[in-house]
Amino acid sequence: MSDSPYLVAAGAAWDDGPDAGAWIAAGLGPFGASIGHAVPHGYAAYAVVTFRQADDPGETLDDADVLALVLDVLADATGDQPVHCGLWEGWGFLYDHGADPRGAPGMGAFVAWDGDGVPDPAERERALAEAREALALRRVERPAAGRLHLPHRAYHLWTGPLRAALALRHEAVPSLVWPDDRSWFVGVPIYTREIAVGAAADVVDALVVRASARRATLDELLDSDD
Repeated sequence: MSDSPYLVAAGAAWDDGPDAGAWIAAGLGPFGASIGHAVPHGYAAYAVVTFRQADDPGETLDDADVLALVLDVLADATGDQPVHCGLWEGWGFLYDHGADPRGAPGMGAFVAWDGDGVPDPAERERALAEAREALALRRVERPAAGRLHLPHRAYHLWTGPLRAALALRHEAVPSLVWPDDRSWFVGVPIYTREIAVGAAADVVDALVVRASARRATLDELLDSDD
């Protein structure tokens, strides 16, 4: 199984199956917008961090920047143990294993010209070819491995050091992140504007102070994209 160069650069690799996440489904609440759907029960405390926050009201942070803040807080509780990540299978930048990323379904290349002139067919084809090559460099090949199936959704898993959770930040953040010892869990459903975290009470305290988190309970609803 070939690994994405983005994963390799982060010291990570695709898992060869879903086993690392087999424990998650039994701990989740009913499918929906609750924190208990995003993070398994059993943690001492829970917190929520909102995306697109920044110290300067005129400045915004992208989703990966906000997840990076959360990971910084979780670093002390993680140490150097492996961390597992789950990427939702439906992202358009993914393409099937062994396919040509320049033409695989999910994304398309388009070109346009300023002004009144219309390019000749050869020039247009050259521009399209360049656009397809640029797009192909950003796309990520799915692993040739079984997916982790949770109620109504499935994920590709990869494993690496803590910061490898940001390996695909140029396109998306993972929806699931947890360390090998399961001492914390980060849930980022694709429909939400928020990150849910389950962890020890002192870790949640640190998230409140250092990542502008709010304390939460499992039955609270995450703010969702409408």
